[in-house]
Formats: sequence, C-alpha cells, structure tokens
Amino acid sequence: MEVTFVIIDDNKEIEEHPLLFTLEDKFKNVKFYSNPQEGLDYIKNNLEINLIVLLDIEFSKDDNMDGHDLLREIHNSSTLIPVILWSGINQTNEEFSDFINNRAFGFLSKDCSLEEAMQIVDKAYNNLKNSLDNIIEDWIISNESDKDKPIYFTSSGESYTLNEILKEIRLQTPIGKEFSSKLNSLTIDLLLRKKENL
Repeated sequence: MEVTFVIIDDNKEIEEHPLLFTLEDKFKNVKFYSNPQEGLDYIKNNLEINLIVLLDIEFSKDDNMDGHDLLREIHNSSTLIPVILWSGINQTNEEFSDFINNRAFGFLSKDCSLEEAMQIVDKAYNNLKNSLDNIIEDWIISNESDKDKPIYFTSSGESYTLNEILKEIRLQTPIGKEFSSKLNSLTIDLLLRKKENL
C-alpha cells in the first residue's frame, strides 16, 4: 500500500528531526508544508490517495488557523485520514477534548523517542491498511478484471463499478458513505445468519 505522509509544521528546523528522515526511508512520499493553508489545500486536492498527516498544533500569529482549525477542516473533508498531532506544548483537558471530538488519531510530543513516534505511525498505517477502501483497492489489484463490473445500484437506477465505488468512498461522497454503511450492515447480517464465515 502506498502512503503519502503530510507534515504540517511552521517550524522549518523540524525538517532536520530524526523522525522525518525515518518517515522518508519508510514511506518515500513525504510532503512538508510550513504554511498550514498550503498543507490543507494539498490534502483536499489529494483525497483519492492514502494520506497520513502529522500536524503541529501551534502556528505563528500570521497564520489564520491553528492545529484545532486544521484538524476540523481535515475531518470535514474526510474521516479516512489518520491525523497525528505533534506538539512541543502541553495541552489542557479542554483542548484535548476538542482534538478527540475531531477524531485525532494520536498525539506525539516533539521530544518523544523515535521508537515511541514510530509506534503511533505504524498504528496509523495499519489502521489505514485495514480500511474498507484499501481492501477494495487490494481486491482490484489482485482481480483487475473486476474493477469495471457494476456492483452497486441505487434506487434511482444509477450503477457504480468497483473502481467508481473506491473513488466515491475516498472522496467521502454521500454514495461512498451509503455504500460503506450498507456493506457493513450486509456483512453483519450474513454473519448472524451464518451464511458466511470470516
């Protein structure tokens, strides 16, 4: 599975942090943005690929948004992107509550060990790898002839191929969300009726 790691931090010195070198060795595709708006624009324009975000919390006063705003914007664009918060400051309970409500994947202190950081990064990678969209993508790679077969039909008569459904899920469209929800319900129903075994 290919992943692009997006780091949004206005401290350019952080580009020399050992974690960033490790991420570049492991993921190859690492994008660094010191401007939070540019980082957010990249994420919004690339929802069709696998993204993991490492997000600083505090930005300079010249920036119009901080980590709270960015996390909210990312979550509103897609709930599929693991966002790991990365900060050198201590957060209050209220601030952590805000992060939890916007579903931050995890929190890293900038002075944590490389091992501690990679544990959370690996957890985010595995979470992404086991998501529905990546399971569909793996199926398409292994069974390419299936990608253009219609698999989902709406009540209004529209049909979607497996490849189209993958795109709809990653873009978090109403069709993508509807398909994901119905597929989960179908799976539970089949398991309860013992028509399928995992």
